[in-house]
Amino acid sequence: MLLRVIAIDYDGTIAEGGVLHRAVREAIDEARDAGLFVVIVTGRILRELRRVAGDFDLTFVDGVVAENGAVILLSNGHRRLLGPPPFPVLLRELSDRGIEFVVGRCLVDMDAEHADTVLSIIREQKLPLMISFNRNRMMVLPQSISKASGLREVLDILGTSVHNAVGIGDGENDYELLKVCEYGVAVEWASGFLKNEADFVLPGNNVEAVAAYIRQVSSKTRIPSGIARHHNLVLESLKGQPSFEIGIKGRNILIAGDTKSGKSWIAGLCCEQMILQRYTVIVLDPEGDYGSLATLPNTLLLGGSTLLPKLEDLMLLFRQGLSIVLNLSHLAHEEKVSYIRQLLPLAARYRKNRGYPHAILLDECHYFLDDSLSEMVLDPEMGSYILVTYQPSRLPRNVLQSLGAIVATRIVEKEEIDVLRGIVSPEPSADWYELLGNLKMGEAVLLPPTEEAQGRPRRFSVAPRLTLHVRHCTKYSQRTVNQEQAFVYTDRGRPTGASAASLGELARSAERVEEKIINAHLERHDFSRWIIAMFDDHKLAAVVRKLESRYFQARKPSLFAAQLSAAIQERYSENPETV
Repeated sequence: MLLRVIAIDYDGTIAEGGVLHRAVREAIDEARDAGLFVVIVTGRILRELRRVAGDFDLTFVDGVVAENGAVILLSNGHRRLLGPPPFPVLLRELSDRGIEFVVGRCLVDMDAEHADTVLSIIREQKLPLMISFNRNRMMVLPQSISKASGLREVLDILGTSVHNAVGIGDGENDYELLKVCEYGVAVEWASGFLKNEADFVLPGNNVEAVAAYIRQVSSKTRIPSGIARHHNLVLESLKGQPSFEIGIKGRNILIAGDTKSGKSWIAGLCCEQMILQRYTVIVLDPEGDYGSLATLPNTLLLGGSTLLPKLEDLMLLFRQGLSIVLNLSHLAHEEKVSYIRQLLPLAARYRKNRGYPHAILLDECHYFLDDSLSEMVLDPEMGSYILVTYQPSRLPRNVLQSLGAIVATRIVEKEEIDVLRGIVSPEPSADWYELLGNLKMGEAVLLPPTEEAQGRPRRFSVAPRLTLHVRHCTKYSQRTVNQEQAFVYTDRGRPTGASAASLGELARSAERVEEKIINAHLERHDFSRWIIAMFDDHKLAAVVRKLESRYFQARKPSLFAAQLSAAIQERYSENPETV
């Protein structure tokens, strides 16, 4: 993922005795010259920060998050208070008990030795406050306030994301900062807990080490690599056991498996979790499998029954932090190929400049990637592609070599298994054939070279999803069959002129045709027979056959159309385990 932001704690991280170190100031200047945003994230009250910093000039950074997240100030002078002012009852109780404190716009700061007393005040007065410690000081502030919440507000204004940020800190109150940033760095002199929770511990024994690190990281275009402690995908969640997770950050993920083996369920699971963690995701959906993701926050479903957006307009939506599902199932195959091969390079360029979208899912990817085009449409430097296919053997070698994680559902073809095995070792493994060929629905395997697989296949039961899986709903309800295969309404054997070339058209047309004609088709079970012949969907046909019998016997053909439409919708919104 693109690096756009460096978010840094102040005291103890880049300042000694409250004074900003000159080497850090120079490193920040270089980072901003390289096009990065730099934000100071501190527990200090702004007036105190200015007092101790001397010639501290806010224009040398893009923003300040002060009072542990309660106050934000941008270099252009924009200031916002993100929490209520201190409660008078708290200040009165502190004064009555002789406790010395400093009051900010929202925060109350004092010596940490008063923690027990302050906690008793909060409990007695039933105040919605919390205590945050930083070395020998403590801050009392509203429960919803943290360095993470303040940083999110600043980056929203700047038009970027915490998923494009590196956070650096040293104290207890920096935990939320490191956790919210895509990559969290603790200095060597930080608390033991913070170092244990960081993605990286910066060697060195003074502030100059931070200056060197800022120079180092700002010379790169990507967030540093490596498995993160936060921002992971949960693949398996069993009661009473630790969840089985893999890292998201910057890696290309391949999800491979036979048709109807559950691979798009897993792909949807990955997208769902990323969207809920506020990543922006674009889902290129050739068959209409991912529409239910649009029920998630900040997610749009485009295409299908509506016009696809122009490619340039699509990029503007990412600036709003939106994820997008592009349903391409209504397009002919050649149109899908053309649209996707134009979109992918444009999305890659936008990510390189702005960081969005954070991830790109391409289903049925073997249709859209080949040796001559893969390097043009994919950006290996940015990574973060989720590629889904039932034929990994058709993927170019450079795409296979770029994979950081491989998830497989059931695969019975040895040729396809050999392709996956060949990424790890040139020697065949009969164990892989046995394992992958006998996976049940709802099971999958994490394969090497995925680091979390620890060098061997790791079988797991796929975690549940929040959103339903849509099994080719738009594919069947909107994509048409050939005209000679269309359902033709007849009256005593003669065509009436009405016909339907898709399931969606079948449901709509049934509402307009005369009842006596519908009744004749119900008697012959023509609707269910056509569904089997054209779509080989015996389960839907069985439901429709019951409807045909019910409404023919009741002599109520007018009610059939509504029930037919409901049956189609219900059929293609089921859990894959029941399909």
